[in-house]
Amino acid sequence: MSKKENAVVEKKTTALAVAAMDFAADAGAGMENAGQESFAIPFLSVLQKGSPQVDEASGAAIEGAKAGMLFENVTGRMFSGKEGVIIVPCSYRREFLRWGARDNGGGFKGSYTPEQVAEMRVKAQIVELDGRLFVPEADGSVSDKRSDRFNDTRNHYVLIMDEETGAWTEALLSLTSTQIKKSKMLMTALASVKMKNNADQLYNPPTFANYVRVTTVGESNDKGTWFGVKFELAGQVDRAEVYAAAKAFHQSIAKGGVQVKYEEPVSESPGF
Repeated sequence: MSKKENAVVEKKTTALAVAAMDFAADAGAGMENAGQESFAIPFLSVLQKGSPQVDEASGAAIEGAKAGMLFENVTGRMFSGKEGVIIVPCSYRREFLRWGARDNGGGFKGSYTPEQVAEMRVKAQIVELDGRLFVPEADGSVSDKRSDRFNDTRNHYVLIMDEETGAWTEALLSLTSTQIKKSKMLMTALASVKMKNNADQLYNPPTFANYVRVTTVGESNDKGTWFGVKFELAGQVDRAEVYAAAKAFHQSIAKGGVQVKYEEPVSESPGF
C-alpha cells in the first residue's frame, strides 16, 4: 500500500474514532459517586509580594506571576490586576476564622458566627490587641506570636466568568483587614441596584443578577504596601444559563452544601 493510500486509511480510521466519541451522550459519567466533599471550591485572591506564587525561593513560584495579579488556586489561572476579571456575586457570608499562632504550629481552627464571637468577647474568651482579636493564654496574657487569632472575614461566593469562552467557575473571594471596607462598598453597590416589575414598582434584584468587574489597586499605610481589590458594577446578567448556574450556587450555599477548606492566608501583607 502506498503512503498516500496509508494516509487515506489513517484519516478514515481517525474520523471513525472521533465519531464514536460522543461526549455529550456521556455527560457527567465518572462523577456518579462524587459528593460535594469530593471537590475543592477555588479561592480567588490577590497575589502579594510575599505570596509563594510570586516568591521564586518558595518552591511554589509560578512563571509570570506578579504581585497585583488575581489568582485562582485550583487551576492556577492568573488574571491581570489592571484588566481584572468579571464575577457574578452569588452569596455573602460574614465569618470569624480562628487561626493558630505560627509559633505553635499555625493552622485553621474553625469558623464562628459574629454572634458567637460577641458572646466570647463578653466572657473574655477573646480579647482585642492593636485592633485584632486573640485568644488569651492560660495566664491571661496575649501575644501576637503565641496566641490564636480571630480574623473578621467577609466571604463572597462568586462565579468567575471567562470573557473569551463564556464559561464560568465557582469560587470564593475572602476579604479581611483593610479589604473589609471594599466588601462593604460592594454590598452597598449591589443593594443600590433597582429594577421595575410588571406593576412598575421598584425592587432590588438578587445579587446574582449582576456582573461585577474586579481589578486590583496599590495601597499603603504606615505598616507597608500591598495590592487591594476594586469592584465596579459591569451590567446585568444577560444569559439564562449563567443566571441558572449562579442561582443554583446560591441555593447550594444556603443549604450548607458548599464546603470550604481554609488554609493559611496567601499573604502576610499588612493589608490582609
